[in-house]
Amino acid sequence: MVLPRPFRTATIVAAAAVAATPAAPQDEGGRRIVIGVGQSFEAGRNLGLEVPDEGDTVRATTRLSFGLSTATPLDRFEFAAAGDFRAEDGPGTSGTELSFSLPSLALGYTREVPNALFAVAARARRGDVSDLGGPADADEEGTQTDYGVEVRFETGRTGPASFSARAAYDVSEYEDASDPTLVDTQTLTLALGTRLRFSPVLTGIGGVGFAREDEDGGDRIDTTTVTLGLEHALRSGSASATLTWSSADDEGERISFEVGRALELPAGSLSARIGVSATEEAGADIIGGVDWLQRLPDGSIGVSLSRSVSFDDDETTVDTGLAVDWTRELDPVSSIRLNAEYFLSDAPSERIEQTTLGATYSHTLTRDWQLGGGVRYILRDDADGRAESPSVFLSLDRSFAFRF
Repeated sequence: MVLPRPFRTATIVAAAAVAATPAAPQDEGGRRIVIGVGQSFEAGRNLGLEVPDEGDTVRATTRLSFGLSTATPLDRFEFAAAGDFRAEDGPGTSGTELSFSLPSLALGYTREVPNALFAVAARARRGDVSDLGGPADADEEGTQTDYGVEVRFETGRTGPASFSARAAYDVSEYEDASDPTLVDTQTLTLALGTRLRFSPVLTGIGGVGFAREDEDGGDRIDTTTVTLGLEHALRSGSASATLTWSSADDEGERISFEVGRALELPAGSLSARIGVSATEEAGADIIGGVDWLQRLPDGSIGVSLSRSVSFDDDETTVDTGLAVDWTRELDPVSSIRLNAEYFLSDAPSERIEQTTLGATYSHTLTRDWQLGGGVRYILRDDADGRAESPSVFLSLDRSFAFRF
């Protein structure tokens, strides 16, 4: 069960995941329809993380989703759509306002044999900038629409050398955005890659990519990327090393190098990577991350830590994230989840800190009905000042699956 903010994009993620799923095993073949219905209620203060506090909001959302898939031993076709009916009473409405949105559409076809793969996918989603833009945009207002198409091809997957090609075209459009830097963009991406199996345990990785980003009323930015790497399989996991060189019109040349280690634990997993990313003008920064998952007799606990560097608007931004997630099964039909997240975005123009605490209870009423509820608290500190937002939610979900 998720927390309130992801409630507004749960159908987006679910629909997109359907189209991105690889071809299913043979025992999952055939034609299938899945219809989902969900109802959620959310009440909170200052949900937009505004400074000063914008007041209380009460929201009721009915989520409808539809998925269609057909699968054979060689190929798979999938279509998914989801939409929301919403009744909301808050600072940005005149009394209780009703609205309908179609936040996601996804269409995908995959044909796969042991030695080759061909896939094509189209997708579209629409939602609040605060939901789709990530933690740095959590307090932004406006509507964001993303859509695009992607084609992938792989060959030689069972041989000593495999090759892949990818082409994608993506568009992001904004309406009534509070951040003037959020402008409509069109991005074309082309990529070629190879995997060279030197031995049963040693694999070489190579790739070259090109991206062209056009901003409305702005400059055209071309970026070329070259990647070289090695992966070594070990008895308890794997080790890797990756070197990346990129050249962009807005940033110049950047070189990044990372080494990583993945471990399979008796009741979980641990992976870590660390490296450095450097440019001539901005200097060097440490990058990397750690992911740890431990399965417990009655649940699990996970910790994730990451540090990355990006360049935008003529400045370098360092993002640091920490997440802790603990789940416990109370009995065969109910569980609780506690989670804490910390996000820091450090740039010369603005420093953003955001902490999220949440507690969720979920209960399986029947095989098809799911009940959930919980609380969430967000504390944010940025250039506008300090904002906090407590909220509670309740949800009821049902899915219907048919084969024909």
